[in-house]
Amino acid sequence: MSFQETPAPSLNKMERIKKEKNPFEVWADIERYAETGFESIQPDDFDRFKWYGLYTQRPQVDGYFMLRVKIPNGDLTSQQLKVIAALSEKYGRGLADITDRQNVQYHWLRIEAISPIDKALAEVGLSLKGSCGDTVRNIIGSPLADCEQGELIDSWAIVQEVNAALCGKDEFSDLPRKFKISISGSADHWVQHEINDIGLVGIKHPVTGEVGFDVWVGGGLGAQPHLGKRIKAFIRPEQVVEVCYQIATIFRDFGYRRNRKHARLKYLVADWGAEKFRQVLEERLGYALIDNPDYEAVTDKYRDYVGVTPQKQPGLFAVGLATLRGRVNAAQLQRVAELAEQYADGHIRTTSLQNLVILNVPEANVAALREEVRNIDLPSEEKNYFRRGAMACTGIQFCKEAVAETKDITAEIVSYLQEQFPDWNEPLSINTSGCPNSCTRYQIADIGLLGSKVRQDGSDKGEKEEVYQIYLGGQLGAGMRLGHHLKRRVPVAELKTYLEGLLRRYLETRLEDENFSGFIHRHNLEELESW
Repeated sequence: MSFQETPAPSLNKMERIKKEKNPFEVWADIERYAETGFESIQPDDFDRFKWYGLYTQRPQVDGYFMLRVKIPNGDLTSQQLKVIAALSEKYGRGLADITDRQNVQYHWLRIEAISPIDKALAEVGLSLKGSCGDTVRNIIGSPLADCEQGELIDSWAIVQEVNAALCGKDEFSDLPRKFKISISGSADHWVQHEINDIGLVGIKHPVTGEVGFDVWVGGGLGAQPHLGKRIKAFIRPEQVVEVCYQIATIFRDFGYRRNRKHARLKYLVADWGAEKFRQVLEERLGYALIDNPDYEAVTDKYRDYVGVTPQKQPGLFAVGLATLRGRVNAAQLQRVAELAEQYADGHIRTTSLQNLVILNVPEANVAALREEVRNIDLPSEEKNYFRRGAMACTGIQFCKEAVAETKDITAEIVSYLQEQFPDWNEPLSINTSGCPNSCTRYQIADIGLLGSKVRQDGSDKGEKEEVYQIYLGGQLGAGMRLGHHLKRRVPVAELKTYLEGLLRRYLETRLEDENFSGFIHRHNLEELESW
């Protein structure tokens, strides 16, 4: 792809920046700025840095960065995790976050640290290229890919193929906006395919019984959420790379570029419709896809892999560890790597719910491993539902987009609810976001919390107060739906008791076997607002 030397005057800032220089070429500048210092960085290059997962940290004038390490399918060896931990300790004050796309994110980095970090990661097969920016982002998949009982397809092998074909490629360095792919070969398909630009779900064709994928396109949340649409097509495993490639080219060539707030694939799919999108895709492929008009989603909407799960490999188990709102430290990561070697074969995965899974644990080692991870505050107890279901974005502590705190308030909520409801015995997702970008998917959580700043008296003067908007009853899977957005704004000081009251009402008035989402949707908005 060629890049114009002189951008068209109608281009917005980001389109101009991309046309002036392929953002992947900014790596040489990153290395140069390490010599000349933070103050020498050209303003446009800060935006190009994102193509290598690099963002200035709040406040930018302090000269610190946060950095995402791309981890396809969240798949890690113990050696790779040890390197991630060591780099966090050396350059990032020992801090790390597991993100909702199975990445690991560092904070407190100086520009001088980025090249040494990249070199250390490359030595163990990890990369920064394509972690962020208007390109193909980290491909997410099942934490139990190639291990799960009932799995139809080894999706891990396919994720690797798609990653090699699309991620970090110059021809996809100038997409209209970010492009996200989810691939799951499991019959339970818990990888949020409904909210990705491409979502591939492992299925058996209802007529032929052949194993392959159902295809979803145009999902995405943010300030204007869209649930994905099925194009009612069945593709075989060997077609996945080509289909993903051509969908990415459709987005590149037809996606909207004038207004960045209207540039995701979801808007093109919404305007075209699924039928036209499939038609254009088939034209690019040069052949018709196999029809798959029927699709039945699973009924259980929630799965986080925390606890002990039998693998399809006889005698082996996956042990899922619950972080506290996705935040971990270097010592914990180092110890997880050591434990994975001591009690298993050193294979670890991150999850899209900000947790960790140690794979291939022999049955005789499960109990001892669970005791070890409990000692480092990464418990594997299934009953710890508030902790295992809590997600939080980076928040105002580091992220320039955020207007509210997320990590600490989520930890407080988890601790408080555990004290108030020690016998709580069912899954519950509480997702906290510091801005409308929905990095932790607040619209599809049982309880979604969106931080805001408002003047409570309604005036245009005076100091703003930090409050949280409330979303209730979101879910994916069967009956997928976005949560009800309440008009009320709950001040930080009242948030924990508001949630306590909400959950007590649920326990006292729910129907038999009614889950939280079903309970919420049995009531109208007026009732929900009055609680």
